[in-house]
Amino acid sequence: IAPAEASSNLSRFDGVRYGYRAPAGDFTDLESMYKATRAQGFGAEVQRRILTGAYVLSSGYYDAYYIQAQKLRRLIAQDFKAAFEHCDLIAGPVAPTVAWDLGAPKQDPTADYLADIFTLGASLAGLPGMSVPCGFGGMAGNRPVGLQLIGNYFEESTLLGAAHAYQQVTDWHTQTPA
Repeated sequence: IAPAEASSNLSRFDGVRYGYRAPAGDFTDLESMYKATRAQGFGAEVQRRILTGAYVLSSGYYDAYYIQAQKLRRLIAQDFKAAFEHCDLIAGPVAPTVAWDLGAPKQDPTADYLADIFTLGASLAGLPGMSVPCGFGGMAGNRPVGLQLIGNYFEESTLLGAAHAYQQVTDWHTQTPA
């Protein structure tokens, strides 16, 4: 679902009405402007997700993948609804690992997808969520770690209040890695 929606939403970023436009010398006509704009404006990982989403939405695969995933989306939302009958917020990790080096080359596209594993559920269910800094970890102990807070539908004020209260009793949001 996530790559399909990314593909659909990012299709409007054509450099004409929305988004980045390649410099004038990089194209000669409208088609080459689209190609240059999208090649320069979207990184390799975003392009990979757009192509995956276009594939899922293509005829022949729409029913097999997207429709089935929509059924699972409904189940995910029901699970969150049941959880919020017992609590006001859900707290957990943002990612399964500490942050990667800024600008480091990506060797494994699958790792990029797996890094989203904890944030996709709330997104698919349409719930408000946010990340707040909660420390540092990793081998050298200098990689940022995020705490994900997920709120119930239309309870953004509770979510923001909890994040604010957390930042009042910690100072992680003021620190930077070594």
